[in-house]
Amino acid sequence: MPARFTHRLPIEALLPADSPRLNGLDEEHVRRLVGIYASLPPVLVHRGTLRVVDGMHRIAAAAHQGLTSVEVQYFDGADEEAFLRSVTANITHGLPLSVADRKAAAERILRSRPDLSDRSVASCTGLDAKTVATIRPRSTTDNPQPNIRIGADGRAHPLDRTAERLRAAELMTHRPDLPLRAIVKETGLSLGTAHDVRRRLQRGEAPVPEGRRAAAARR
Repeated sequence: MPARFTHRLPIEALLPADSPRLNGLDEEHVRRLVGIYASLPPVLVHRGTLRVVDGMHRIAAAAHQGLTSVEVQYFDGADEEAFLRSVTANITHGLPLSVADRKAAAERILRSRPDLSDRSVASCTGLDAKTVATIRPRSTTDNPQPNIRIGADGRAHPLDRTAERLRAAELMTHRPDLPLRAIVKETGLSLGTAHDVRRRLQRGEAPVPEGRRAAAARR
């Protein structure tokens, strides 16, 4: 059945959440939820495993009232997708995640998805992109870094544009009348980067900045 439909499941059938909360349940928050339980949304549960994705405090509130089952909605996806959804859900409603919770979640996300951009991870965890950037080195020490980052827009963005810059320089040298937009279409560079390559050639400089050439050589 579609994930948007609700189902009633026994509490004992549900597995505890792979929660981003380092300190587990907050009993004071559970007591607050008991008083408003009837207005709470369904618990989100991973369909394949029946592991709770979002709603452990709601389940505890239900148990406090003597209930043995809860309304749930199913989540379909891989385990790490479920964790991402759990983090996102916990920063958009309910008891806010602490800064420590969010940093730990960001480190785990980067370990499993190093292709996600800093901004993308920031949008999932409620951190700023600069904080995520400081977490990335320690979370990916043992993992090779991909040349692609998946941005918050869901699109893939190459980190190293050396090959594309060199191709643009070649086109500009051999076909000087070619419009920049045609070069952009041919190489996949942004218009701003194509402008930068042209200006560098006009100044007699290499099309790839020195710092980027050194970084590419270390990969």
